[in-house]
This record gives sequence, structure tokens and C-alpha cells, in this order.
Amino acid sequence: MASFRKRGKTWTYYVYYKDNNGDKQQLNHGGYPTKKMAQLAAAEIEQQYHHGADLTAHKTSLISYWDKWIKLYKAGKNAPITERRYSTIRKQLVAHFGEDTQLNNICKNDWQEFLNEFGADRTKDTVSKLNGYVRAMAESAVADRIIYSNFTKGTVLTGLNGKPRELKYLQLDDFAKLIKYCTKHARLRSVYNYMIITGALTGARFSEVAALQWPDIDWDTDTIHITKSWDYTYGGGFKATKTPSSVRDISMPPELATILKQLQTAQQERSLATGYRDPKHMVFRNIRHEVPGDSAINKALHQVEDDLGITPRITFHGLRHTHVSYLLSQGVDIYYISQRLGHSNIEITMRVYSHLLDQARKSQDTKALTALSTLASS
Repeated sequence: MASFRKRGKTWTYYVYYKDNNGDKQQLNHGGYPTKKMAQLAAAEIEQQYHHGADLTAHKTSLISYWDKWIKLYKAGKNAPITERRYSTIRKQLVAHFGEDTQLNNICKNDWQEFLNEFGADRTKDTVSKLNGYVRAMAESAVADRIIYSNFTKGTVLTGLNGKPRELKYLQLDDFAKLIKYCTKHARLRSVYNYMIITGALTGARFSEVAALQWPDIDWDTDTIHITKSWDYTYGGGFKATKTPSSVRDISMPPELATILKQLQTAQQERSLATGYRDPKHMVFRNIRHEVPGDSAINKALHQVEDDLGITPRITFHGLRHTHVSYLLSQGVDIYYISQRLGHSNIEITMRVYSHLLDQARKSQDTKALTALSTLASS
């Protein structure tokens, strides 16, 4: 038997039943916009009970279900940095909802309140990622009939705006100066410069560049095979690429091939002099036989930018954005660029680089109007 109560603008149902021990229990869930919706939800619960379902499952807490969902669907299936994110999200949920809040007692307004609080000092991107994980968990809970609807749907993502887009890539004249400088100062002792040039001329991610081995480079076709990435966050070593579509071949300009051959020759000469043999045949090892990490390469890149008076400074990932900016300015097809970057579909590329596409479109508009004006006035 069920009863119903209006709390504010929403309705809550109360279903009374006996558990497996014969003890009387109560199950309630709120957040329904109308009494009719609450009645339908309660009727479904009662029907499950009459068919032998254990209604105690509906008293599952948010945190216990999160732990179960992570264990079943996420744990051990991703990179360590992603695994650590699950623990961070759990801490945020506990801080706001506590350990014991029942999953079926969380409504849309409760979740919106959490998002507002969480997004007060975090970027929209961070809020979006957290919301995405919890939304997937809530969908699973709906499928398990623990909750009636996904409380994350229809909520508004809050958060701070990220870094202005213009700060994330170099102007084209600065880009050219950077490549020229690193080419001039490329030495075995300055392996960072080789990595910067490679990132600039391929658009590859830092983890992909760091993972390169000499067999990954095809000198006959001037092609770089991206098949793995480097786990610089957890002490080095190979790991899978960011996505399956990241496995790809990147054509490189002859100038980059020449520079990399220069590096290979320098490594071979040092190997003969010192007797060191690299068992992994890494392209980018420094003279201490280490593959530089993310923070080290960014520090080196910032030093180069300071030497050249380039402001604002970018990180290694900014080279990837600048690579795209340059190709678009030269009229290179967006579909080709998407494949070169290793995106799974062109929509991702168009979304990430929409601001650059707008600039390219304006340039094409100018060319088109000039051509049409010439035709009309002839």
C-alpha cells in the first residue's frame, strides 16, 4: 500500500511492505513533478514486490552504488590517471551527500544544487566530466530499477570559463620562429628541442611523441607510426593510445625526417663511445638515458619561448593546436586534419577547433567575394 505527499513543488511516494524477515519497512522516493507520476512509480514498486523482488535494494545509498558501478564497469579498464579520477569524484559526492544518502532520494534539484556548489571554483570542463560519470552511473541504476529516472538529466552545467582560446596556440610568425630556433639548437644534450620540433610538425600528443621508437619511423615513406603512448605520469612505460582512433600514420615533412636522422646518428655515435645500448630503441632519450616527462618538456618549451620573447606562452599540447591553426590557414581540408590528429570523427575536430574554423571561413568569404566581384565587374 502506498501514500503520497507533496513536498514543495514535487511529489513523494511512500510504499509500505514487509522484508524477508517479516519486519515492516517503508520505501520512499521524491522529486516527481506530478502526483500521477509518483503513483505510477509507486505502482511499479508494488508490482515488483508482489513478484518477489527484494525492495531493500531500493534503499541502496549513492556511495555504495557508485562503488559497485565503478568495480563492475570501470576499475582496471583505464589509465591510472583516470582511475584516480573515480576516487576524487567519490570524495566530492561524500562531502556533499554523505555516506548514507539513498540513491532514490536524490532528485534533479538536489543534483543541481551539487553542481552549483562543485562548479563554484572549477571549470565547466571539469564539471562536465564529473556529471558525465554520474549520469552513466544513474542510467545503470535506472536499468537496475533502483531509481525511477536519471536525476542528472535536464540539469544545467555550471563552472568557470577555461583559459581563453587565443592563449592556447601561437601566432604563425611565432610558430615559425620557434621551429627555427629549436632546429638550430637541436643537440643530443637538448633532446627537448627534437621533441618540440616533432610535436610542432606532426600535431601528435606529447605522450605519443615520447613513446616513439626508431622502428616506428619509416624512412622510405617519411611516415611516423603512432601505435602507443608513454605513461609519463606513473614512472614511464608504454600504454595504449588515448583512443583506438589515435593509432594512425602521420606523414612528416622531409625537414623533420632530416632532423630525426641527425638525432639517430648522434645517438649511435654516443652509443659507440659509451657502450650503452637502448633495449627499447627509444627516439627521445636524453644523455641520462631517460625519456623526458611532461613537466620537463613544458619547462624547456617555456624557456625557448622566453628566449624568443613569445607571449603568451603555451604548453606542449599548444603545439598541437598551433599545428591545426597553421594547416587551416593554408587551406588544408578539415577531414584530413581530423585523421592526422587521430580524432574518432570529424565532429570532434570541428567542435574543438570551431574558433579556428570560423577564422578560416571568414578568409574564404573574402576570397569568394573578391572573385565574384571580379566576375561581376568584368
